[in-house]
Amino acid sequence: MPLESKLVIPGLFDVNTMRVSLMTMTWMFFSKPRRNHGPKLPLAPLMAAHVMWALLSTAYSLSFVVSIKQLLSQVVEFYLMYYILAKTLTKMETVHRMLYAMLLAMGLCCVFSTLEVFASWSVLRIFPASNWITYNGGLDPLYTELGRGLRVRGTFPHPILFGDALAISIVLCLYLLGFWARGRQRVVLWSILMLMFWSIYKTQSRGPWLATVVCCMLMFFMVKKAVRRYLLTAAAMALIVLVVRPGVWQSIDALYQATTDPTQPVGTSYLYRHALMESIEQSVAKEPARVLLGYGLGTFRVLGLEVDFLGQKKIWYTCDNNWAAFLYETGYVGLILIMLLLFWPMFLALRNYWILGPPEGTLSGVLFITMAGFYFLLISVAAYSWGQQGYMNWILISISVSLPRIRALRLWAAKKRRLESEARQSFEIGSEREMPVPVIV
Repeated sequence: MPLESKLVIPGLFDVNTMRVSLMTMTWMFFSKPRRNHGPKLPLAPLMAAHVMWALLSTAYSLSFVVSIKQLLSQVVEFYLMYYILAKTLTKMETVHRMLYAMLLAMGLCCVFSTLEVFASWSVLRIFPASNWITYNGGLDPLYTELGRGLRVRGTFPHPILFGDALAISIVLCLYLLGFWARGRQRVVLWSILMLMFWSIYKTQSRGPWLATVVCCMLMFFMVKKAVRRYLLTAAAMALIVLVVRPGVWQSIDALYQATTDPTQPVGTSYLYRHALMESIEQSVAKEPARVLLGYGLGTFRVLGLEVDFLGQKKIWYTCDNNWAAFLYETGYVGLILIMLLLFWPMFLALRNYWILGPPEGTLSGVLFITMAGFYFLLISVAAYSWGQQGYMNWILISISVSLPRIRALRLWAAKKRRLESEARQSFEIGSEREMPVPVIV
């Protein structure tokens, strides 16, 4: 659901659809009696360390109120959702249905993006104009940019965030097509896959394009079976589109040429990211406390930072590098902690890919690819703390750390059924031996 779907409580925090869903999950989770505390959470110590450091950073923040709100959003919500999912996931079928539901939602976002292109209408218009996230002075949620024209965003705050979610979803869609979908589900997923490729092209976002290509290449080498055939089919379809519609290739080439031209707005965006990182490093180094604690969660977007860009010093409020944002808001210690917290499950997923057998090992490899792609995309946009992608990533992390337990439960259940079957067969054989032989007179 979009961030525009919210109820604003003045002076406090917004009640949006995602928070209502999380509160419902929390109530359902804790209202159900449980026999034990469940499995240990692999990331619990790192989470505790990050929470403590985020609290210290918030106490020393430039804006205590802003940081408290971001603490609720970035820390409490993500980690609470992780806790609930990691404690409850026990079956692969549940995991597959979760991924399928996620892809259905992304497919709906792609349908909304077609309305942006062909009807010049955004679904975000159904929400109050005061809630819109706009880039043209609040006139319309449609996103139009000089040099790139209309860029679709679906229900996401920005086209590049929509592209980030699509890059991850394309990988998940290919996995479900190869290992889970049957019958009508295959038709639905193929339709969604084509819509997602079209939508990611229409975002006109270079980072998601590159991430999609790299992730698909990793899928080809790491995940076998029908996925390779599907990747080749998708590549062939893309080649046909480029031949039949030369304008598509021309627009891609024009965007590449503009990217390498520092005099073009598209080209200066890369220069800005370099200047941004330098300004953040200089700002954090001004005093020892800021080196350790940063300036507080959420302060960059609200208070801004003076960046020396193209010979001019100006206050900027967009941090197009989430790793740099981590450094600015929580200091070097906070940056190290969040990197450990995000990269450790990615390492575990790669390890599980090698040591677990299918299907859990296969999905572990796919989740490794999605996490690697998402962390690469954080270099070019604040995708972790802004938009729906942060929730998506933590759902995938929760699934990833649950897979070894899911496999253990599946093997235990299979062994139990086998023992019960053997015991039943032994009982039946024993009963037959003890039956008296009828005497024929």
